[in-house]
Amino acid sequence: MIVTLSQVFRVTNVELANQLLVSSKTISNWETGKTTPDIDNLIRISSLFQISLDNLLAEGSEVVENIKKKAEINNLKKYSYCTVITDLVFLFIILSSHYGAELPISILIATCIGIGVNIAVMFYFLNRIKILEDKTKKQQRKEIFITIILCILAFVVTMLVSWFKH
Repeated sequence: MIVTLSQVFRVTNVELANQLLVSSKTISNWETGKTTPDIDNLIRISSLFQISLDNLLAEGSEVVENIKKKAEINNLKKYSYCTVITDLVFLFIILSSHYGAELPISILIATCIGIGVNIAVMFYFLNRIKILEDKTKKQQRKEIFITIILCILAFVVTMLVSWFKH
């Protein structure tokens, strides 16, 4: 929407930035969808281009869509953090079985299955986040690599603790 308004009113990014009291980089970020204007800037844009806030914030507008996307990303991040915390609890259960709390094998198997399911769910959430954030393949591979390394590290630590106990 900012691009269209700038073109219609023949305003450069620098001029628009000066009138809105922001940097030209901020304007560029709004145009590319990396960030969205806050309410104060939306009011200034509305006043500057003589367009109602209703039209700026109409359902389906870039601003509204970006706000919805960011809200979904934040929710998905919270869910993925929950899976990590749950995996840590599962690992604690497994480790506690090696330090005196003898658990039945069925509990240990269920815990291992829980870890596997949790990791799958975490990958789903991370994949959704990547899609919504429009990350490059290189960024995606880097994050997947880090996640896999952390999973392997947790497994190795569990095995080492188990090995040193016996």
